[in-house]
Amino acid sequence: MSEVIERPKAQVAAKASAPQAASMMEVIANAASNPNCDIEKMQALLAMQDKLIEREARAEFSAAMATACGEIPQVERNGTVSLGGKGGYKFTKWEDMDRVIRPILALHHLRLSFNTRSAEGSNAKVIIGTISHANGQSQSAEIELPLDAGQGRNPLQGFGSTISYGKRYCAEMLLNIVRCDEDVDGKYQPQKQANFISAKQKDELISLLQKTGADTAAFLAWARCRSLDEMDAQTFPKARQALLSKIPQGDGK
Repeated sequence: MSEVIERPKAQVAAKASAPQAASMMEVIANAASNPNCDIEKMQALLAMQDKLIEREARAEFSAAMATACGEIPQVERNGTVSLGGKGGYKFTKWEDMDRVIRPILALHHLRLSFNTRSAEGSNAKVIIGTISHANGQSQSAEIELPLDAGQGRNPLQGFGSTISYGKRYCAEMLLNIVRCDEDVDGKYQPQKQANFISAKQKDELISLLQKTGADTAAFLAWARCRSLDEMDAQTFPKARQALLSKIPQGDGK
């Protein structure tokens, strides 16, 4: 189950600097300065302003989610569960999934968090995953799971295993993550990168990183390189655009 959660009013007001919201603020300020202003009309203007700011915030959140989901590669199944003499199966470990998605989410001002609650009428647990944006918008998904009481596990270990399992599935629901048996995209493979960015391109990225205040380590992880010197030239246009999109309008390049 997935839902979009609206921002609290206090956070909504923080977006009043958006162009359309600013224009509405001017209308409201002019109306407030008029001693003959109708109170009901003022309340209607304020309600309209709230709706406008909320709409802009939802659009910003949707754009960030769409871009982030498009950049997340398939995640390989590195874990193995043995079924004794009956064989076994491979699965994606949460730490491997987190390693892939965390830098991408951070680059787009998104954060993934989790919570739990007890299911009604049983000892099952409900794992809730929530992706929130810096502007306050968020989206949640949840899954109900029985405690993973595997062989040799005590109740606490079973609870921990259930949480890990639920986190993987909530993240998959929210971000449309695909698991694969062999990872090609997600691993750093310098031997396959023969064409690196130029010194001029590197200087431009450094300037943009400084101007945006972006986390350099997160940016490099997102670009799948250990340093700017080892960035594939084909990655440069997307990396440059990602940083440019973080610069407020009117600030220039």
